[in-house]
Amino acid sequence: MIYKILINSLIAFVSLFFIAKLLGKKQIAELTFCDYVVGISLGSISAEWAIDDGDKPWYVYCAAILIFFILSLIIDFAERKNPFLKKLFKGSPIVLISDGEIDYINLKKSKLDVNALLGMCRVAGYFDLKDIAYAVFETSGELSILPRSECRPASTEELGIKTEKARLILPFIIDGIIFDDALKRVDKSREWLLEQLQGEDVRRVLLACYDPVKDELSVRMKNSEKFAEIAK
Repeated sequence: MIYKILINSLIAFVSLFFIAKLLGKKQIAELTFCDYVVGISLGSISAEWAIDDGDKPWYVYCAAILIFFILSLIIDFAERKNPFLKKLFKGSPIVLISDGEIDYINLKKSKLDVNALLGMCRVAGYFDLKDIAYAVFETSGELSILPRSECRPASTEELGIKTEKARLILPFIIDGIIFDDALKRVDKSREWLLEQLQGEDVRRVLLACYDPVKDELSVRMKNSEKFAEIAK
């Protein structure tokens, strides 16, 4: 019996994993009402499948998972084609603070109270509502804040400061594991990387990042304050 549960659990897990991959990262990053319903349903089906004692054939569970997967795709497609359905399934952003004032009616519509709103503002880095011009409660459950003009951070362009071009720092080693894809992106090899480590054991490296503009490798070791800036 225990072996059957183990096998069923593994099959259910693998099935859900591939379904989640096919649905895309938005299923995790932006959980909508439909995503929530589909997620609970798939989880319930998989849990029942895992402890099934043979009353139902395996293809019954596969069919149920497939149906919810297809429904999710249909709803996602319909949302993109029809603004009304998108609003119906995902809802609309709600303005909670307008010109520095809390919109109490919209606050009630969003099922939030003042304490919850203040907490979300603090998470965003605003401890005084006087610093906020507008705050919008997004369909993803996050709060987008537009600060007042005098409270907005000044950009380097406004200050007349010249800055270096933005660049992508590549992680070559994370927790002792070498990422060959990152090396290939800048035409580097494992041999080059090991040479830059100057004899250090790769397994002891916590993080090694490469700056392609400066041609510089930054290395941080495990259980150590050692930090090195290694140039080619």
